[in-house]
Amino acid sequence: MKRTTVLVAFMVLATAALAHQDRILSVRLDGAIPELPPAYQTTRLHIAFSEGDAGALQRLTFLSSGREISFQPCLLRLVPKSSFRQLFLTGSWYHEESILPHYLTVQFRDSLSPQGLPDYPGVRFVFSLRDASLIEVTQVVPVPAENAVHLHNIRLSKDCPA
Repeated sequence: MKRTTVLVAFMVLATAALAHQDRILSVRLDGAIPELPPAYQTTRLHIAFSEGDAGALQRLTFLSSGREISFQPCLLRLVPKSSFRQLFLTGSWYHEESILPHYLTVQFRDSLSPQGLPDYPGVRFVFSLRDASLIEVTQVVPVPAENAVHLHNIRLSKDCPA
């Protein structure tokens, strides 16, 4: 009986833990993110990089739940050039929204990052799937001498880094 109780408790905890893990996502050419659940199927992510200037980010627009957000060049300049080759999307929507909104993370990874770091240097934008608001912007800065990274939360003032 104890063994069954422990097994059931483990399965419940494991299922709850899985529900809070980010899921790896993809984006199609039309901006659709096919792995999102039906409630967020109209969500779109539009990204444009320049053909010259080593692939600088020119446009980042996020649409979700009937709302849209776009960014000024002052914020887009934080994104490493040529990071279009290292675009990485994750999201989570199977958790209680009172704790954390359902969200999508768009990570622009620096293709020139040192090997062996615990995270990928670059810039992360975290968006609310519920209202397309920007939750946070984080710059992941390598500290190679310590084999570490520093997470620098970007504060915004008038939609530009403060």
